[in-house]
Order: sequence, then structure tokens, then C-alpha cells
Amino acid sequence: MYSYKTIHQMVRVLIFLIVFFTSSLQAQTTNQKIEELIQKYVELDQFSGTVLLAKEGNILYAKAFGEANKSYQIKNNIDTKFNIASMGKMFTGVSILQLEERGKLNINDPVSKYLKGFPFGNKITIKHLLSHTSGLSNYMRHSVYRANRGKRYVINDIIPFIYEQKLEFNTPGKQFGYSNSGMVVLGAIIEKVSGKTYSNYITENIFVPAQMTNTEMRFWDDVVQNRALGYLKSVSGKYTNTIYTNSSPQSDGGILSTVEDLLKFDRALYSPLLVNDISKEKLFKAVIPKITYGLAFQVEHKNGNKVVGHGGGLPGFSSYFSRYLKDKYTIIALSNYDRISRNIVYYIEDILFNKTYQLPKERLRFFIYKNKTTIKSFETFPVMAKFITDNKYSLNHHQRLNLIAYEFMREKNIEFAIQLFKLNVHLFPNEANVHDSLGEAYENNKQYDLALKSYEKAVELAKKNSHPLLNSFKETLQRFIKTNA
Repeated sequence: MYSYKTIHQMVRVLIFLIVFFTSSLQAQTTNQKIEELIQKYVELDQFSGTVLLAKEGNILYAKAFGEANKSYQIKNNIDTKFNIASMGKMFTGVSILQLEERGKLNINDPVSKYLKGFPFGNKITIKHLLSHTSGLSNYMRHSVYRANRGKRYVINDIIPFIYEQKLEFNTPGKQFGYSNSGMVVLGAIIEKVSGKTYSNYITENIFVPAQMTNTEMRFWDDVVQNRALGYLKSVSGKYTNTIYTNSSPQSDGGILSTVEDLLKFDRALYSPLLVNDISKEKLFKAVIPKITYGLAFQVEHKNGNKVVGHGGGLPGFSSYFSRYLKDKYTIIALSNYDRISRNIVYYIEDILFNKTYQLPKERLRFFIYKNKTTIKSFETFPVMAKFITDNKYSLNHHQRLNLIAYEFMREKNIEFAIQLFKLNVHLFPNEANVHDSLGEAYENNKQYDLALKSYEKAVELAKKNSHPLLNSFKETLQRFIKTNA
């Protein structure tokens, strides 16, 4: 007969084995579901890139899909470096809080204290820039900048464009307006206060301490080992790489990194290696109620967790990084296709938290392209919209059709693009941006009277609804009147 002590030890071992194998089975099931999900995206040719899932810093799933270079059929691998776009804003936020910890600045100080030529008065603070509540516009919309964006190598190449633009709103701290310009100004402050270039500062104070050896700021014309090219797939199915059209990396984004390096950054944020707990509390706290943004970090509350991180997107690339602070999950997706990484992360989140989900299907843009003859045949906009929604596609946000219509414009199918813009106006008659876009299409089609009416309607609605892009709509209208008077 076994002694009580022996039996007790045997029971403990048995419980351990049950827990171990149950956890292994659950992890296997989770990984199988993730694999099925991403393979469906690959089958639809909607995803190319790398995906990583970790818990408490330990990798549960990590895999690469698709090609880093389609011309030479070079496959993506887990160490492929992707342009992470606006995800790099997190590094800017951490840098500013590091400098505050070291007594070099205070985030409540006015920007003008550090940048003497700052033209927007002394009411805009560093905190306003970090939280996108400053009112600064977006330098990428400046026509002169856009003409040679890849050659703007340093922050001081961009600052003049920012200083020339008007504020989107005049009372800082009261409303949210996502601003790449604000992040570039923060980069200028980092350089001024630290005496280092932005690239050198983040390398020495973030990448090296966190051992992020595959993360770097490099330009489009640099030779970079294991770098993925970004690809755009037109609505008609043609691929274009975006190496010559992307902006240079700056403090608002454009850094190269890998999923495993970003996991190192995640691990570092759970320790005092980069910033202390007081700084992290500032970074991870939403500044304006109902706005899911803190200081250079997106902040959400879901599935019983505070979820912090950041997404990024630019032509040919997308990225998404989510940290679940209670359950210690980390999900990272990097892609050399645009507008896809967030979807991947959200699907994996559904899998982890046992939410109901459906596998992805063909994108709306390709569905519309395949059915454009049918759509053109409908006599009314309600019937047109019903055809799309009956095929289980959502039209609940004005940007969905807007972006697709612009694709048809680029394909020189201007008449069908106008039809889609008009459908969008029908669906969202009080949204200023859709009228502005319709005006642009009319202008491209030399229907100047209709263009003027649409531009005027955009300004009217923007004034009425305090739209953050009111000044941009005004500038468009003024430019149109001046050009076509």
C-alpha cells in the first residue's frame, strides 16, 4: 500500500500533467485556428507578412507568409524587416517621457519654450502634440512636400511645411485631430533637448537597451538586408511596389522592424528599462473621454483588459501592435500589403477570447470591380446599396466607398468613380469629406460647375459640424475658384 504522502505526491503530479496537457491542447487549438485564419487571407491574396502571438513575453505563435520581393520571388521570413509606419510614434512618445524623467523637459511646457521659431503661439504644449490635440495639421498634404517626399531626409526638411500650414482647430486640448506634423515637431524637440539626431537618440536610448538589433531608420535608397518591399494591388489586380513613393522615416513613423524586435520592445515596457511606471501611466491613459488615444499610444478597454499599442499604415505597408496589460498577451502583425494588419490582430483577439468570428472573404473593392457592370445598371442609389449589402458587405462608414472610388479614379474609370462617390453622398449626406471627394472627381472630369457645388457643400457642412478638416476644405475651394475663375 502507498503511504498518504506518496499518494499526495502522485495526485500533485497527475494534476500538473492534466494542466500541462490541457494548456498544450488549448495552445495547439489556438494556433490551428490562427493558421486557418491566415491561410484564408493568403488564399484570398489579402495578406503577406509576419504574425506573432506571445503571452508574458513567451512566443506562442510566430510565422511568415507571402513574399518580401515579388520580382525575385523572395519569401518573407520571421526576420524580414517591414516599414512599421505610424507604429514608430510609440518610440517618439517613450523618448519624450525619458527626457522628462531626466529633467530635460516637462510635457506641460509650451512647445515655444524649446523651439523658438514655433509660429503657433504658446498655448500648444508638448502633451498636446503627444495626444494629437494640438490642432496642427498634416504636412503630408502640403503640395510642395508631396512632390519630393522621399528626399526629405531630416526633420528640418519638414518643419517649414508644418509652420506654413494653418491650424485645424484653435483651442488645443479640447478635441482630437490625428497629426503627423505634431509628431515631427516632437522629433525636433528631442533633437534640440538631447543634442542628438532623432535616429541616434532612439537607437541609443530604446533600440540598444531593448536589444532590438533588427530595428533601424533607413531610407528608400539604402541597401538593407532582409527588407520587404511594399506592394499595392490595384482594384483590377495589378501589383505596384511603393519603394519610390513612400516618405522618408521621421519621428512620426517609417522605421524598419521585425515582429521579434517589437516583442523585445513589449518586454522592455513591462520593466523599468525604458521608462518608469509614472511615465507609463501617462503614456497609457486616454487624454480625452471616448477617444482611444493616450500619449503616442492607442488605448482601448476590451475583453477585461486595457489594451495599448499602435497601428501604422502607408501605401504598401500596414502594421498593428496590441498589448493586453491584464492577461499579458501581445499580438503583432506586420505586412507589406496595406490596410490588413489590424484585421489580423482583431481576428486573433477574437480567437484568444473565444469570440464568434467568420473567416475573411473577398474584399469589397474586388467585389465591386467584378460586379461593376451590374452596379452601373441600377437606376437608383438605394437599389445599388441594397445589392452590396445583400451580398453581406457593410457600408457603415463613409471612408469605405470613398477609398474604393479613388481607386477607380486612378484606374482612369472616372465615370464609375463618380457613381460611387454619388452613392456615398447618398449614404452620408451630412459628411463633409464625401462632398469634397465628389468635387475632386467632378473636377478631374472637367465638370466644373458640379465640382464647385460639391466643394461649397463640403465647406458648408464642415462649418456646421465643426469638422477638423474645415481649413483644408476651405483651401481646396479657394484653390479651385482661383484656378477656374
